[in-house]
Amino acid sequence: MNRNIVRRAFTLIELLVVISIIGILMALLLPAVQAVREASRRADCLNRVRQIGLCITQYHDARRTIPPSRAADGYLTWTVLIMPYMEENNLYGEFDITMPYADQDPDTVKKGAYLYYCPSRRSPNVVSKFESNGEPVGSVGDYAGNAGSNLYYQPDDGSGYTGEWALFTNPVDGVFNSGWAKDHPIDGSTGKLLKGPRGRYRFKDVTDGLSHTIFVGEKSVSTIRQREPGGWGDGCIYNGNEPGTFMRLGGIGLPIELRDDIPTPGPGTVPTFGSIHPAVCNFVFGDGSTKSLAGITDQDVLRRLCSRNDSEIPPNVE
Repeated sequence: MNRNIVRRAFTLIELLVVISIIGILMALLLPAVQAVREASRRADCLNRVRQIGLCITQYHDARRTIPPSRAADGYLTWTVLIMPYMEENNLYGEFDITMPYADQDPDTVKKGAYLYYCPSRRSPNVVSKFESNGEPVGSVGDYAGNAGSNLYYQPDDGSGYTGEWALFTNPVDGVFNSGWAKDHPIDGSTGKLLKGPRGRYRFKDVTDGLSHTIFVGEKSVSTIRQREPGGWGDGCIYNGNEPGTFMRLGGIGLPIELRDDIPTPGPGTVPTFGSIHPAVCNFVFGDGSTKSLAGITDQDVLRRLCSRNDSEIPPNVE
């Protein structure tokens, strides 16, 4: 018996149409998926700055001061000092906080703390490419302490601002500033701090109010200059030799930077806050509250938020 068997299959044109439709759907869905992933990473970043804020509060409760951004030039930074309050006691114990960064164990300074990395920018345990003065390379990080407003920053144009934001002797309006020189005598023969690191300020010195003053925020980093110290401000965050790596400013001429080709810290550049998130930058305030400030935040409003004692209460910002 002869049977006519009809085999049904896609024609080449039908197959191409199906593939085209799948491609279009993927093109439509991919941005949405990426947006959801970025929203999750941004929320994670915001939680990390919140945890850093809680560690600072615990440090203040225990030691009665806000940690200094660095005790002396070239010594360890605030990112090491608060480690006992973020369950990093083992790592903290490997540092000698009385000695300069250059004298620390090279293997220790490469170890990163989870909270110091923005998940949108990079993964933990990323180290610098080099350090400017030949010190051991070490763990980089994405957050910086608020060193104050533009009133204490010296730009290149010589417009009358001062360059006191990172010094050890002059009053400034930040929160995380270099420790007072008088509080940190150094043994000339060993280079050892004769007293433990002590911060300049207490919570009571934040006279504008803790809820109105930025403590820590994301820092601007050039995408093509990541992990580079000096003028690029992305060396090891434990190294107190380069203020722009762990301290930033905000205000007139110092906006929140969200661009890849940002002007960065160092000679001829600008130590700004910023992030890799679309449109916003995450901050924690003195009362432990967190906010994602828009990149277009008014520069004068940002100045007020970065100054702890200008007696100008900023408007509510989101």
